[in-house]
Amino acid sequence: MEGLWPSPEYFQSLVRLKQAIGSQVYLAEINITAINLGVKLSSTPLTLLSIVDFPQPDPYKQLCPHLLIFDDGRGINLGHIARISLQAFNPRPEHLLYDNRSFNREVLFAPRTLSRESIRATSTALLAEIFGEVPGRLLASTSSTEALSEPKKVRNPPKRLN
Repeated sequence: MEGLWPSPEYFQSLVRLKQAIGSQVYLAEINITAINLGVKLSSTPLTLLSIVDFPQPDPYKQLCPHLLIFDDGRGINLGHIARISLQAFNPRPEHLLYDNRSFNREVLFAPRTLSRESIRATSTALLAEIFGEVPGRLLASTSSTEALSEPKKVRNPPKRLN
């Protein structure tokens, strides 16, 4: 059973979630950007309205086969949720409805090392996001650096106030 996706544990969690339809639950949502990874915990409960099949699951994009519908109008794929529980913070095991253990273990809490290479990769990704992928493109858009150092000539001098 090793390597199956989704795991049998996923389907056990799905049964618990289906039993919780109509109940208030607390989410720990996964927040992934190009350079950061985090989890957003909320103390605001959401009512689980429905569970629907997701037509295009993809483990590489963190898209599981099911989508949850909540009373705030959102539909969230189970692959984008780290945890669903009946308690907001530090839930006891009996209050845990869904736990994305593979993501939590292999990605979120995986050992990290701080190295020059990791800092360089993060910095490069950040700068590319801010200034664009092509190096020097921002500087090439100005006519020349020498033109910037010369003062602009004013056609009409400002009028003096008396």
